[in-house]
Amino acid sequence: MDKALIERINETVVALEPELKELTLNIHSNPELGNNEFKAYAWQLDLLRKYGFEITEQFCNIPTAYKAVYKGKKPGPKIAMLAEYDALPKIGHACGHNLICMMSVGSGIAMREYADEFGGEIYVIGTPAEETEGAKVHMSDIGAFDDMDVVMMAHPDDHDGSSWNTMAMVCRSYEFFGRNAHAASAPEEGVNALDAIINMFNLVNAMRQQTKDMVRIHGIITHGGEAPNIIPDYTRALFYIRSPKWAELEELEKRVEACAAGAAAATGTTYKINPEEVDFMDTNSNMYLNRLACDSMEELGVPMQWIGDITTMGSSDLGNVSYRCPSIQINNSLGTYPGGKKYVPHTPEFAELACSEWAIDHAFEFIKGFVLTACKLMAEPEHLAAIKEEFARLKN
Repeated sequence: MDKALIERINETVVALEPELKELTLNIHSNPELGNNEFKAYAWQLDLLRKYGFEITEQFCNIPTAYKAVYKGKKPGPKIAMLAEYDALPKIGHACGHNLICMMSVGSGIAMREYADEFGGEIYVIGTPAEETEGAKVHMSDIGAFDDMDVVMMAHPDDHDGSSWNTMAMVCRSYEFFGRNAHAASAPEEGVNALDAIINMFNLVNAMRQQTKDMVRIHGIITHGGEAPNIIPDYTRALFYIRSPKWAELEELEKRVEACAAGAAAATGTTYKINPEEVDFMDTNSNMYLNRLACDSMEELGVPMQWIGDITTMGSSDLGNVSYRCPSIQINNSLGTYPGGKKYVPHTPEFAELACSEWAIDHAFEFIKGFVLTACKLMAEPEHLAAIKEEFARLKN
């Protein structure tokens, strides 16, 4: 795109900076847990309404979810920015969702005039509870993103870089049922549910030798008995089961269940499996859109580390969105921690940096990058055609 357009985008975003900075600092100073982000929800809606967005409140019947839409004066692609705004217990915005929210809301507002000029529809979709229930999973399941041409967002990290592919994950509990007995005077009368759950862990540990390198199975015992002199009649474990691809998880789950069944058979117990939390599909970042966004950032002078289609070890509810429409989540740096100390999400250091002047100013550059990417999508149809072609291959 020409330099004149880039300068216009810069001016558009600079004019919005005071309001956007107030938004992100207010959210950071008032951390709210998932599905209780009522202040953050209200502040976003007030700002989006001010700039002419039509609002659907309690979107998908979620109290703190919303959909905001601005339809340009000409038809064009539907471009969605996803906002997250829930915090973590005790340590607040230690995943930088206050910045995610600011970047997505700010990008949507800044895209308006270009949607009028080039043609397009701009959506900002508020997605609560990313840290807990993963609202995007439910929203994806009921088709909230099916009509979108692209979905974009950015996530704070220790570097500027391309969108990551994340792992598919399910959470399951395994309960074992035995029979109580006095552990000293009549152990033969008992059926030991603790032995069953320990055996299951041992079988899972042995199974790991015959799984792919990227597979991760990790669990804890949440209930192991009541007292040492009572044969436990009930135990429970919670496992996360992860795989690089959603299609591989069903077979992996069956193998873990076989471990539970074998442990139960060996100890004379019975067992039960329950789904817990939500199931995260793997994230399939659309590589054409990924490159387009990274190129836009580099046109603005922000070097981007290119990860490509390498899968990382985490899991995200954006994965479910990525199976519904072309999606990316690029990474934006929070800068350097004092003394050069390394920092990672979900730590007090991360929360501290998420409200720093440098991190906020740097996030404004990502707003500009998203607006430039949107202009390319609206003005140059060949980009959207290539994105859709890649997405069609994923679906098939």
